[in-house]
Amino acid sequence: MALSSVPDDFMLDVHDLAAIILYEHSRSETLLPNSQLVEINRGVTSPVTLPSHVFAVDWHAAQVVGQKGVAYILKKNSDASERITVDTFASPDGVKIPGGHELTRREIEDVFWRCKTFNNGYVLGYVAQRVFDSLPHTARLRARTSAKHEVVCRPSEVTVAEIDILAKEASLIVDYEPRPDLGEGQLGMSQHLSGFGGESTPWVFLLLGEPKSEDMEVDPRVVLDLVVSQIGGRGGGGEVFALERAFDYHRKVLPKVANELEKYVLSHKIILAEDGMRIRAEQLVAAVMDRVRRIASGEDDFCRYCGKDEVTAQCSKCKKARFCSSCHVLGWKYHKTWCT
Repeated sequence: MALSSVPDDFMLDVHDLAAIILYEHSRSETLLPNSQLVEINRGVTSPVTLPSHVFAVDWHAAQVVGQKGVAYILKKNSDASERITVDTFASPDGVKIPGGHELTRREIEDVFWRCKTFNNGYVLGYVAQRVFDSLPHTARLRARTSAKHEVVCRPSEVTVAEIDILAKEASLIVDYEPRPDLGEGQLGMSQHLSGFGGESTPWVFLLLGEPKSEDMEVDPRVVLDLVVSQIGGRGGGGEVFALERAFDYHRKVLPKVANELEKYVLSHKIILAEDGMRIRAEQLVAAVMDRVRRIASGEDDFCRYCGKDEVTAQCSKCKKARFCSSCHVLGWKYHKTWCT
């Protein structure tokens, strides 16, 4: 990968990078590219879109034992000419929800990213790691949190951390599509489950910076968790990822949505053994690095909240950061901390 357009003294903002990685991932993921949200069900009432007997056995078992869970019912359109985005994720016919209230933009984002990041923790962590490795060794990473904590480090000062967690809310994604070619009333369907039956989930995040102390309250390192949205979480600044000082991540962010089952284990690199997964990840690395090179050349017209490029609206205060019209309110909680 050519690095000629990334200067040796380049400073990469990790918060910006995280938004860009997720945006580019949403444009290329293959699990749910053409599916729209039609219903949210939490097991209190019977689903409306589909009969509950088609739901996975684990869903019904969870209802019996009283485990907290949520089902997202998506309708797939294989003939769609354009990929579904967060703006088009909610069905134009409305999303069926007990109580009938209309979803807010933030609530739609929560479901969208919970679906898009499903089972992608290692892939997205690998992408971030490869981007860091592709930078000149003299470049710097700048990680700024919503709590006004900042770490600047070399790309080589990044460590992989792995842990088992237990999500506080199990989730079921039901993706269905009418299949009249198979007969009247027939459906094509796939189901994706997480956190049922007390099953732990392998979790991975990156630690940025040089370790200064074994005491988490003193250690300045910053956690980058690109898939906290998979278990219903957000960062301290309202982001759909987490970029937090390690102490804040483990004491304030992750505990809202999951329990840690053990102390995390550190390693040097994420290795993707499956060829198909690695190929998809490398394609995403290439797309993200193209964006990074454009930033290095001065093209910074991207939304600081969602990562979309070619955005024209600027922050009215600093006149530098750009935001989509639908993102500036949600992005302000973080941006106000560093807006100059």
